[in-house]
Amino acid sequence: MYKKQPENHNVSNRNREDHERPIIPLPKETLEDRDVIAVAQAEIQRRVDDAYEEFVRSGGLERLPGIGKPLEVPTGDILSSILRQANVQPPWLVLLKEIRANMEAAMELIKKSPGDPEIDALLADTNKQIAELNHQAPSLTLHRKKVTRANLREQYECWYSP
Repeated sequence: MYKKQPENHNVSNRNREDHERPIIPLPKETLEDRDVIAVAQAEIQRRVDDAYEEFVRSGGLERLPGIGKPLEVPTGDILSSILRQANVQPPWLVLLKEIRANMEAAMELIKKSPGDPEIDALLADTNKQIAELNHQAPSLTLHRKKVTRANLREQYECWYSP
């Protein structure tokens, strides 16, 4: 006698086959509509062109700062020049200031209450910052040693005294 298998059994076989088949990613080209992308890029370019033409028509070029003066071409590292003109400090200089503030706070706590556990937390944070500074600093002369309760004052005077 022939016994008919239930319908859901075929479904479970099909599901098992689906799970066993490898997943093959489709190429990027099949997932993007190039015509839509081209139309969007053309619209963006048209808006940029319109904005520039309006700027020129309204006399914007005559109002630019430094018109008629020679251009100053930065020398050396371009990124440093851009950061300097934008008044942005390099991250390692910011770290130096944070390290100094932490060291000063730790020295104040040591004066007030030498047994305060906050001192150890400040020193641990300062040492993490020192490790990051040593990683970021552009010169070995800017590298710093880790600080402890014993060498905190000495290191501070060494680094920040005039």
